[in-house]
Amino acid sequence: MTALVKVLVRSKSDADAIKSSLRRFVGREVSVDTFKGARELRDVDLELRRHLSFKGLVVVMLGLEDRNALELEPSYPDNFVFHLVPKAKVRNERPHRLLQHYLEAKAEFRMRMAWRPELSAYTLTRDGLALEGWEVNPRFDVYLPSEGVVKSLKKLGVASPGLVVKQLRGLHAVYSGPWRVAELSFSDVGAHVEVERRSLRRTQVAGLDVHVEVNRGTISRLEQASLNYLSSFDVDHVVVPWSGGKDSTAALLLALKCFGKKTTPLFLDTGLEFRETVDYVEELSRKLGFSYDRVRVKVKEALMEGLKPLPSHDDRWCTAMKMEAVEGYVRELSKNGEALVVVGDREAESEARLMRPATMDHGGYLEAAPLKLWAAIHVQLYLALRGVPVNKMYEYGFFRVGCYICPALRSWELKLMLEEPRLSYLKDDELFQLFTSRRRATST
Repeated sequence: MTALVKVLVRSKSDADAIKSSLRRFVGREVSVDTFKGARELRDVDLELRRHLSFKGLVVVMLGLEDRNALELEPSYPDNFVFHLVPKAKVRNERPHRLLQHYLEAKAEFRMRMAWRPELSAYTLTRDGLALEGWEVNPRFDVYLPSEGVVKSLKKLGVASPGLVVKQLRGLHAVYSGPWRVAELSFSDVGAHVEVERRSLRRTQVAGLDVHVEVNRGTISRLEQASLNYLSSFDVDHVVVPWSGGKDSTAALLLALKCFGKKTTPLFLDTGLEFRETVDYVEELSRKLGFSYDRVRVKVKEALMEGLKPLPSHDDRWCTAMKMEAVEGYVRELSKNGEALVVVGDREAESEARLMRPATMDHGGYLEAAPLKLWAAIHVQLYLALRGVPVNKMYEYGFFRVGCYICPALRSWELKLMLEEPRLSYLKDDELFQLFTSRRRATST
């Protein structure tokens, strides 16, 4: 399997320590190599340059004895991250801390961002102005705000938003150019969004088309790294669970490009999808010229017949039903050859996905996550670069797309569902009424 990540350390002993600490990821996501014990800066540089052809993420992990090599980083492409371990040698660090360093190094790549004032745009490179109060965290994600998000933020008094950083526990930071101008708080209950305006500074931010051109090289290299990873799987059938959201759509594009007619998009119909999502799946399949299979997962029926309660954070039985449907579909295919499931999971989405390797063996079929290292902004720019429209739900202002009673929907989405005229059809839906009444009740 072609790795998504390559970790480089000085010596074999350092490499052994890394392999032990990252054992859940080695062979499923990451490969480990050395720069042959080189100590002199010139020799380290020569060894590192052997890996310039690798299209994935290269993490150069350095102990304090080798920190002078940090000065090499500006001369390397942006898929190289030089990460310092605060011990004399990498192998001297505790195993659980080496794992954390690995996750942090990946986050440094995913959240690499600068402001180019002459272009009024953000660049996914080191080239530009640093962003005010910028924090790198393995659990953070970065978005370009859609027109709907911009419209909603302006209603909340946040002018000229250019970038949104999803942090933890519903917190979001908003940037205008290089300045951190506001902080938002989304709740799991109610439909209220708290806003703290931090700055009145603002600047004009270019549109999506400019950001695509500015970052074309970065996105193309990221696409190639994911294609290299996928192409290392020799299988007969490829299934892509396709929700109509941006991540699964990007994963589908990669699978179609890599595997062609071996690829089957699988749309799981729970009866609770937004109309826009159902329309999007049909329209995009026609636009791009592929067919998809549709499997009914009887989530709505289970609710209407009183067999199950509304899904909650503690009881997401609906997810288990969908996973069971995918597994049953794939196991049927695997009777006639090797099967691979390509998912749109990204590690910034949740702690569970952060700690899950890119490749999973489910005993009978494999699962691959080619977007694992991508931030939301990479997905947005990739779809735009390839001329693929997104689900209208994003245009309305949604950050994520799912069922309209999903417990993962926060107050931001609930507010949109209640106020967006184009979603007025939901108000007559019995389950949506129950969902909103429960969410409002828990907020009082």
